[in-house]
Amino acid sequence: MGVRREEQHLVVLLEDDPYRSILNGIKNSFNINERVIDDKKPSRGWAKVFDDLENNIHLLKRYPKCHILLLMDFDDKDKTSLSSFEKRTRRLNEITPPEYSERVFILGVNHKESEALKKYFKISKFEHIGKKLIKDCPTGDLLDWQNTHLECNLPEIERMRENGVFDWLFTT
Repeated sequence: MGVRREEQHLVVLLEDDPYRSILNGIKNSFNINERVIDDKKPSRGWAKVFDDLENNIHLLKRYPKCHILLLMDFDDKDKTSLSSFEKRTRRLNEITPPEYSERVFILGVNHKESEALKKYFKISKFEHIGKKLIKDCPTGDLLDWQNTHLECNLPEIERMRENGVFDWLFTT
C-alpha cells in the first residue's frame, strides 16, 4: 500500500543498500508511522541521490504535504572537517527552490561510510541500527547521534522537528 499523497508524507531518497536496511529498521520501529514513508530504490551513489532529488522536485510542487529526505554518506575523511557535509548541504540548497526548503532534509554518516556504524555501535545489522537511532528522536534524547559519524545531523533533525515532521512521522 502506497502513501496517501494528499496527506503528510516523507519521500526518502537513498544512496545505497545499507541505507535501505537502516530505513527498514526505522520503518519497523514501534514508534514510526510507516504508512507515511515512501522510500525509493537506492540511487547507487550520493551524486545520483541529487539527480533523483532534481527528478522529484515536482512532488513538492504538486503535493503541499510532501517532504523529501536524502540519506547518504558524507565521506569526510578528516574528523575535524565538515567540508563534504557542507558541500552536500550546499548542493541540496542549490537544487531545492527556496519556497520548498523547509520540506527537504539531508541526513547521513560522516567521516566514513554507513558501514562504520556497525563498528561504532557494535551491531551487525543495519536494521537494528535504524531502530536504535530512531527510538529516542521523538523525545529529543539524541545521545546515539552524538558521535563523530552522526553529530553533523543534529541541526537537521532539529529542523525536521521544528518544521512539524515529527508530529506525523511518529505515532507516540
